[in-house]
Amino acid sequence: MWQKIVDWFKHLFSHQAPVHRESNGLWWQEDNGTVKVGLASQVIDELGDITFLATPQVDEQVDKHDQLIDIEGGKAVETFKSPVKGKISRVYAAYQDDPASLSRAADPLLVEIQPA
Repeated sequence: MWQKIVDWFKHLFSHQAPVHRESNGLWWQEDNGTVKVGLASQVIDELGDITFLATPQVDEQVDKHDQLIDIEGGKAVETFKSPVKGKISRVYAAYQDDPASLSRAADPLLVEIQPA
């Protein structure tokens, strides 16, 4: 009983920013001045066996609605647009080295953007 009360207070006072989910499966979250961007697992499943992933490089500038993520699967090819304008501060390269590993991740985080 006490643990539930403690957990409730922790949740009440946590300051985690909301996760924004786009209708196309892209998700993003502001976290300490950085925007984290990823894809919903459901979209990755719908694409089939992932064979290719492309993202901008670190330090590359992107505008809002610029092409951000290209992903190719056995069933489709999709392009996702940047939710914000800024500079790419981090790319999760392990997914680019092994695109098939996206299928094993839950809502994988792909890039981080420092908003302009």
